[in-house]
Amino acid sequence: MSKTLLLLRHAKSSWDAPAHSDFERPLNRRGERSAAVIGIMMKQEKIAPDFILCSSARRTVQTRDIIRPYLPRNCPVEETSRIYEASMNDIFAVLSELPDSVQMPLVIGHNPGLAQLTLILCSTAGGEGLTRVQEKFPTGALAEIELDIDTWNEIAPGKGRLRRFVAAKDLV
Repeated sequence: MSKTLLLLRHAKSSWDAPAHSDFERPLNRRGERSAAVIGIMMKQEKIAPDFILCSSARRTVQTRDIIRPYLPRNCPVEETSRIYEASMNDIFAVLSELPDSVQMPLVIGHNPGLAQLTLILCSTAGGEGLTRVQEKFPTGALAEIELDIDTWNEIAPGKGRLRRFVAAKDLV
């Protein structure tokens, strides 16, 4: 048995309003468009998460809201500040607490945590996609990782294989 982990970095955010804290930064227009492109691709490719774990930062919540219409309607969502600016180890801890009934969670979060998590999970099993993650995990990018685990508390370095890595800009 295996599980699949989807990691989505929030779409491009705006730096136009310096009064906003980092947590409150919204998406810019390009980010809004790229989030929709990723959502459409997920629907077309039948990538159907059964749980969404989303950072509570404004740009991740907006990313989630834009892709939501393209995902299964009954998919539960949890917003958490635990993955805002989270390290790879923090994200590991959150994932290890997921119920084992969850087979394909979608984590919508931030870098560098998502890139580091992808690299440590897939250390050698990912080919060209893993090379791209090493170079950059851009905003609006999605990593699909097949995990050789039966329960979430088994998640550990080297347990994954990068099945797909796609950035919104690859699709337009």
